[in-house]
Amino acid sequence: MQRLLLVPRSAALLFSGVSNAKFFARARISDAKRSAHRRASVLPATLIALFSLCFCLGAAPAWADDGENATSGENAAQQSIDANSTLGAPTPSGYDSQVVRGQPFFLLSDASFGSNQLAQVRLEAPGREFQSELEGYGGADIVVYKVPNALAFLKAQKNLHRLNIKPNYQGEGLANTLAYLWDRWLSDARRAWQRVLSFATRSKVTEAKPEFKLGEQPGAPTHFEPQSRFAPLRGYELVTRFRYPIWNAKTIQPPKGVNLAGSSSNFVEASSGNVMIPVGKLPPGLYLVEAMIGNYRAHTLLFVSDTVAVVKAASSGLLVWTARRDNGKPVPNTDVNWTDGVGVLQSGSTGADGALVLQHVSPERSYVIGSDPQGGVFVSENFYYDSEIYNTKIYAVTDRPLYRPGDAVHVKFIGRTFQSANQSTPAAPAQLKLDVLDPNGAPIATRNVDFASESGGEAAFTLPSTAQGGGYTLRFDYNGDSYGGAFRVAEYVKPHFDVNLTMDKSDYATGDTPKGKIALRYPDGKPVKNGKVSVTLRGQKVAIVDGELRYSGLFPVKLEQQELKTDSDGNVTLTLPAAKEPSRYALTLFAQDGAAYRVRVTREVLIARGATPYRLSTAKSFSQPRERVTFTLAALANANLNSGADAISAGVHKPAKWEWVRLESQTKADGALPAAGPDGRVSFPLQFDEPGSYMLSVKDDAGNLLAAASHWVAGDGLKAIPGSVEIVFDRDRYRIGDTAEALITFPYAVDDALLTLERDSVEARALLSKGADWLSLTRVAPTQWKARIKVGPEFAPNMTFSVLYVHDGEYVFQNAGIVVAKPSIDLAVKSDKPVYGPGETVTLDLGSTLAGKAQPAHLTVSVVDEMVYVLQPEIAPDIVDFFYHPRRNNVRTTSSLSFITYDLALSAMRGAPGGPQRGQYNERGVKVLERPRRDDIDTAAWQADLQTDASGHARMTFRMPDALARWRITVRAISADGTVGQRTAYVRSDKPLYLKWSGPASFRSGDQPSIDMLAFNQGASDVDAQWTVNGAGLALDRKVTLKPGANYLALPRVALTPGLVDASLRVNGKEMDRLQTSVSLGAPGWLDLREIPVPLDANPKPLALAPDAQDVRVRLVSNSTSQFARVADDLIAYPYGCAEQTSSRLIPLALAHDALGHDADVTALGVAASQSTTQGLEARLRNQRQRLALLAGINGAFGWWGDTTGGSAFITAYAYYADWLASRSLGITLPDSNWQHALDIYRDNGAKEPLLHRALALWLLQQMGLPVATPVSGVAGQLAQQASSMFDQDAKAMRDAYGMEDSLVFAAPDSPRGLQAAVVLTAYTARATNASLPEGFSALAARARASLMTNPTPLIQSLLAMAGDAGTPVDASAVLAQSSASYPTVDRALTLLWLRKAMAGSRAGDAAQPLPALQGNDWARTTTPTGATLWKWTGAALPTSLDVGGARPDVSALVSYRSRAAQASRLPVKIGRTLYRLDPIAPSSDAEKQAGRFTFEAHRMKAGDTIDSNALYVDEVTLTPQDRSALHYGLLDVPLPPGGSVEATSWGVSIAGLPGAGEGGSGPQPFARAASYEMGELSYHQPVPLLDRPVALRQLVRFALPGTFTMPPARYFRMYQPEQKAYEGGRSDRMVTLRIE
Repeated sequence: MQRLLLVPRSAALLFSGVSNAKFFARARISDAKRSAHRRASVLPATLIALFSLCFCLGAAPAWADDGENATSGENAAQQSIDANSTLGAPTPSGYDSQVVRGQPFFLLSDASFGSNQLAQVRLEAPGREFQSELEGYGGADIVVYKVPNALAFLKAQKNLHRLNIKPNYQGEGLANTLAYLWDRWLSDARRAWQRVLSFATRSKVTEAKPEFKLGEQPGAPTHFEPQSRFAPLRGYELVTRFRYPIWNAKTIQPPKGVNLAGSSSNFVEASSGNVMIPVGKLPPGLYLVEAMIGNYRAHTLLFVSDTVAVVKAASSGLLVWTARRDNGKPVPNTDVNWTDGVGVLQSGSTGADGALVLQHVSPERSYVIGSDPQGGVFVSENFYYDSEIYNTKIYAVTDRPLYRPGDAVHVKFIGRTFQSANQSTPAAPAQLKLDVLDPNGAPIATRNVDFASESGGEAAFTLPSTAQGGGYTLRFDYNGDSYGGAFRVAEYVKPHFDVNLTMDKSDYATGDTPKGKIALRYPDGKPVKNGKVSVTLRGQKVAIVDGELRYSGLFPVKLEQQELKTDSDGNVTLTLPAAKEPSRYALTLFAQDGAAYRVRVTREVLIARGATPYRLSTAKSFSQPRERVTFTLAALANANLNSGADAISAGVHKPAKWEWVRLESQTKADGALPAAGPDGRVSFPLQFDEPGSYMLSVKDDAGNLLAAASHWVAGDGLKAIPGSVEIVFDRDRYRIGDTAEALITFPYAVDDALLTLERDSVEARALLSKGADWLSLTRVAPTQWKARIKVGPEFAPNMTFSVLYVHDGEYVFQNAGIVVAKPSIDLAVKSDKPVYGPGETVTLDLGSTLAGKAQPAHLTVSVVDEMVYVLQPEIAPDIVDFFYHPRRNNVRTTSSLSFITYDLALSAMRGAPGGPQRGQYNERGVKVLERPRRDDIDTAAWQADLQTDASGHARMTFRMPDALARWRITVRAISADGTVGQRTAYVRSDKPLYLKWSGPASFRSGDQPSIDMLAFNQGASDVDAQWTVNGAGLALDRKVTLKPGANYLALPRVALTPGLVDASLRVNGKEMDRLQTSVSLGAPGWLDLREIPVPLDANPKPLALAPDAQDVRVRLVSNSTSQFARVADDLIAYPYGCAEQTSSRLIPLALAHDALGHDADVTALGVAASQSTTQGLEARLRNQRQRLALLAGINGAFGWWGDTTGGSAFITAYAYYADWLASRSLGITLPDSNWQHALDIYRDNGAKEPLLHRALALWLLQQMGLPVATPVSGVAGQLAQQASSMFDQDAKAMRDAYGMEDSLVFAAPDSPRGLQAAVVLTAYTARATNASLPEGFSALAARARASLMTNPTPLIQSLLAMAGDAGTPVDASAVLAQSSASYPTVDRALTLLWLRKAMAGSRAGDAAQPLPALQGNDWARTTTPTGATLWKWTGAALPTSLDVGGARPDVSALVSYRSRAAQASRLPVKIGRTLYRLDPIAPSSDAEKQAGRFTFEAHRMKAGDTIDSNALYVDEVTLTPQDRSALHYGLLDVPLPPGGSVEATSWGVSIAGLPGAGEGGSGPQPFARAASYEMGELSYHQPVPLLDRPVALRQLVRFALPGTFTMPPARYFRMYQPEQKAYEGGRSDRMVTLRIE
């Protein structure tokens, strides 16, 4: 039986092994699998032969045992079976290592084909990353089908670009399975017979039959052939199928010899697997192409047609023209369907001219599908959008395009309502609602603007001082329609050294070699020795149009780059290449001193800007060969305002000769110009013998180009570029009734073309072969035609003439405009003199004329520093172009030649991965070097509405700012009938010599700075002058020699006194310039605010102040209203600005802004709500909103101080609530989704925060109208669980644990008192939201209220008052009186809010008696931000008493002052400060040089070491807690000397030698800031969110001003408790002296 069971058991084991190989056997066997069938068919015959040989030879099996013991024989047999590997588990197939499952790839078709063309599709495989994995498949399986009933198929598709056709996936079939089975069966069977037959027997068999030798076949792995997993699609005619070797095919290459000049990117590099796959020449029709690799499959459409459809779409329909692909002849009787992807909009057949007009409103996207008589199928995709809409146009222009934070912005609005392209009426009066949006889309200002029909409207607003850089949007509504404008904001940043570029002369002519000098200077005037300067020069041609410079070309072309090095004086010479034509040179200088980032400076040099502009013109743009043509050269008005002399008669740059070049052959001719006529014009006739394109130029006697013009001569010689058509009209502009002549030149003879007139639709059409009634055609040459078109009234203001042809599989069209002249207002600008001194009055006479006659008009005039336009070109369009620009062509032309269909191959088993990308934008400051200006004024004058009289004249005057600059005057005009005009002119402010104070003007007492004055010599030669300085401790009278440009004059180093510095420059006894600068001195130590209440129960009331008291102020309060205003003003004036304190400042600002907007509130305040007070409060409110927005972190979450301190649900809710209050007060409407962010952040982060913070956050969210009932219930449940821990201390212990000045919110939110407050607030919020509360919570709330009743802190008392649980009526005045300036800011702000809620706006009981006034001339009355009265002491000695004219026991005086009285540290924190000088390390390799990284060695500075004013330093402050307590929400104040600053960025430096883990010993380490910072007055601040271990805070600092300075120690304090501080050295009077050289 054992012998009989052998074969079945082996077979069972074998098939078990096959099943374990995890094969699929569901699909039918393909042709590639037939070899496996052939091998399988040999199996029965082979087995029969083997059995026959075995029995014939009579061999015994190798495992048989004929011994005596049958049992032992059976055991031996079993052991032999077990030892036989053939009968065990089969070895793995190796299928997983050979099978190719595939990767996603793209298949697309981006062109249609003719029946005589080789059709192709494009396949984009994953490329290098997966090539080795996919190569095993052998390429891609390609299957081509023909689609029956093509038009019906296309109409049924929802997306013609990407079809929805399901694959017919069936797996790979049985071929590989059977191959493996055969190999295993054969191998195992032969090895089984090895066991059965003895060696001698097998030898005899193989000797007789060598083919039975076993060899190496049984041990070889099965080779699996890659098989297609997809069966053919059903319902389509299969045309062909093949496997294309994509990895061996030629990859798609970028076009040779094509460079993307001026672009920031280039062509993608060629990648393997990115190939074109040919599918053969196909008969006309629609085809479907499939591509498959492994389990991935994609498909695309292929259009084959000998007809091309060209579509011209307009708003109300489209024109379809069908033409032959090869010669462009019309194809009639073509079926056309217009569809939007959902249904057919219109359909029809083309006529004899191949054209079909379909009428329907054009959707944004539509398709034209069609079939020609030969069965060819085509599709064209059409996009339509209205580019010209006739309605009301509102022109918005600002006084300049670029502003700095804090600047005032002026806006002018001008409007016209258009009924057609050239008919308009004044826009109706209305009120415009203006919103100003920052780069993030947040509103920063809102205005209601009264708009008048004739004069328009105007508005002004002030940018927040914290306005971020970037593009700002003016969004305004007019009668329901939205309009827009734009301007830009950038901070002007002064670099740490100046780069001065001085050219050897101010004007250059063409052919001149510009030369100049680059000087690098530190702020103290020292030269930057061996500084590196990289100079990049780009050139841009300049055209002169009507006397104004116009730049031609999209971008400058790079000419050269120079690497220069300064000498020991910090100077280097610069030589630029000469320009042959009028040009604009853009110079970019990157300068580096080896110890800092590079300073970038951009300057422009205009070549031939001083030359007189000329216009070269002729009556017609083209002529016939040998036709006499007269050209006229006329001088335009000089760009100088006051130049009225004719340039030709004056002989400046006198024209000498003409020269023309024939572009086709580059042949030339020239001749002398005749003399100018009486009118100053030069007329000269020319004759061109050959057809072609000519460039005619006029030059002066030095060969410099003065003017140029193009001219065309009709005939065979005139060539057009292949693939183009050239249209030349005989004139630039026409009048109605004129006949426009156009010369049409094709690159080769065409059989036909479509000619159309277009604007709002295809107004008229004609064929080139037939013409039409609206145009006449004459064939001038085989490739050239002349068209004559009658200009009618309907042509105004312009019409587009279009020529389109099809040739050799391409379609080409060209549009040319027929412009009907629209008159514009001519503006004249004349100043009473060309150059003004700073401070002088400028008088401008303005004139407006139309066609030489006076034209009354409304003018808008701006006078702006030309530097602004260098930094930011004008954003607003020219007013003429805005209102009466040539109307855009509303016809969109497309064709069926390049329709794209595509598919992304996805696995039939799984989808392909993908993911989005994101980016960030960061606007940097604009670096502006030291300039001769003392006023920070960029707009010298602005007149929004200046009207010229009946004679067309108006006059305006303004004061010239104290600056030396070139000022651009821009005048825009509009008349009553809508005629407009615009003109720019220039005026200069200059002085031969000009003084400027360099450096700071605020110091500490005892400072001895080395200050420089800058003396600008505006002339070209040295000047000897007498320099005199007096005041503020300075006395100087010295002779100086001033070189051209900036001169640094050093003042003596003395201890300054406060006062006025009077400086002057005299030449030969005459004063050339005078400068007065006010110098202020502050206390050398920290000035801390002190506040004492003084009851006025006697008069005069004695007053005792600290001996060094400064800034003494008195505020009188008598009732809750005045106390409320006092607390609000204290919060507004709080000097620090984390997210919490900015919000705490924003809340009282919004409340005060609301109060000043209501008469009742204003009366109660006892102040006059003047317009200036209201506007000042609004400006502050907008500033703080902007600052708060800048502190937002990721996803709109707020931490304690911006992004660096993490997000908090409470602070986020607090910030959003503050912004919500401010927005409502300012009338700014934001979408509900904006406030929803706060609730989302609470949902994500709230569970991690104290219960008091969560209760506060939910109350704030509820006040904003957000749904919080469910989270309120959750917080109530958690509070109920902690009920036992709330009352484990008696009231006395609680009072002892927390003082009046402690912050319950920040210092003790989890204390029993904090939890009790959370219970009361949660119960109040639950009542407002109808939230469900846990059982017993009401009793818990009552117990908490009872416990809090005896707590006197303002926060608790205001909470109880709001909740209605105070027991007795709350004394708001008493509560607010306890909210002193030392009380934590968040507790104060919440106190204001809760009391306001409790009082519900009522001020019952407030004393009606007005507040008294302080007596004495030394008390100056001022106004606070809320409009309340504040008294400032101005006397020389300190006041000793307060006199209010009589005793007023109902009034208290809050006396505040600042004192630097010595204090010891009150916080257990040790502070240390160390400076490290950074010395640059030279790059050790070329790679480091190329990377442009900066590496430094840090050297520790010891006490008394001299500081280098030109070096960079690391300022390290260490904070070490002295006990185990953790200090939260701290701020570190670090003093700086005058001229000290913190670098805004670390610009990627690496530093060696700094202490700390991973630094110093292991080489240079990247510098990383430990904390953000904010500049203060002579100091910088760093937030310290948590101090529970030693920390080192580092910043990069500079000390730019030499001198000897005294500074106070660094200090640390908790921002919610500023009275307790820690000082460097342990005391506030530990002064530090710095010597800076």
